[in-house]
Amino acid sequence: MTYYTLTVDTEEEWDWDSGYPTQPPTVENIDQLMGFQKVADNYGGKVTYFTNHAVLADPHACRTISRLSTNPNAEIGLHIHPWNTPPLGETSTVSPRMSFLHNARREAGIAKLDTVLDAFESRDLSPRSFRGGRYSTCDWIQKHLHARGIIADASILPFTTWADEGAPDFRHRQPMPQRIEMGSGTHGLWEIPLTMAFTRKPWSLWHRFYETCSQSPLRHLRMIGIAERTIVNKVWLNLEHPLGEHFERLLQALKQLDLPCINFTMHSSSLLVGGSPYSKTSAHVAKIFERLERALSTLASWPNFQPATISEVAGYLEEAHHARLGN
Repeated sequence: MTYYTLTVDTEEEWDWDSGYPTQPPTVENIDQLMGFQKVADNYGGKVTYFTNHAVLADPHACRTISRLSTNPNAEIGLHIHPWNTPPLGETSTVSPRMSFLHNARREAGIAKLDTVLDAFESRDLSPRSFRGGRYSTCDWIQKHLHARGIIADASILPFTTWADEGAPDFRHRQPMPQRIEMGSGTHGLWEIPLTMAFTRKPWSLWHRFYETCSQSPLRHLRMIGIAERTIVNKVWLNLEHPLGEHFERLLQALKQLDLPCINFTMHSSSLLVGGSPYSKTSAHVAKIFERLERALSTLASWPNFQPATISEVAGYLEEAHHARLGN
């Protein structure tokens, strides 16, 4: 059995080229989530909305999140943008390095996490899953969140790093979930990666090929373009990103592998025209919904694939873990 899940980074809209502003943001895109969930419901899909402080702090947006929380096909997880989550510094923007929570001083980072956790609690919401803004996570983040009830971390993006100083480096991670022991007698914390992989195995070989061919001087030979037309594709199960264009090719490859889970993603701001770099026009937004329906209709027709939210996936994995141990 393979569980499939949809995840949405549920957050403000802003100009991604403007840096990481600390000023109060706008969250108009949240109005689009009910329509997104309706499509998922039509196909029996399940969605985890990783929701940040900017959304919870807006009364209108928060009412939408509260409505979604009553839907059995939806889960409200925790998301954090450290640059606009109190307590804030004195500057109007933060550096790229400090946009990653794991680079904060532990005490400062925990204070920001507690701000979001307290916002959830004050609205009678209890998150069980987490995704760090800009895919940031680390051991002290996970330990603190686990102590507050989080059992799943969906921050890992396999085969990926970023050029920014202090960025996460997941180049050697694969899409398989991993259990982190959090103490005897407690539910483990499960890292449930986003699904980025190659349409051919072995994945580690193709990752090395892509890395090597993207470096000078080999990039001038355009070997990746040749390979993608004839042999292999690097694909991200992403409803908005160019790497998600050929998601069916990866789904067909994954169908043969009997993975525990696969994880689609996108940003809520892409559901609003002009809300993100991926939704500059209404045609771009329509394309996201078209991808969503294509993905869900395909998966609904495969009996060995079943929908689940992120924390449900973690629960199923934990049960299987203890069954293997004979507990």
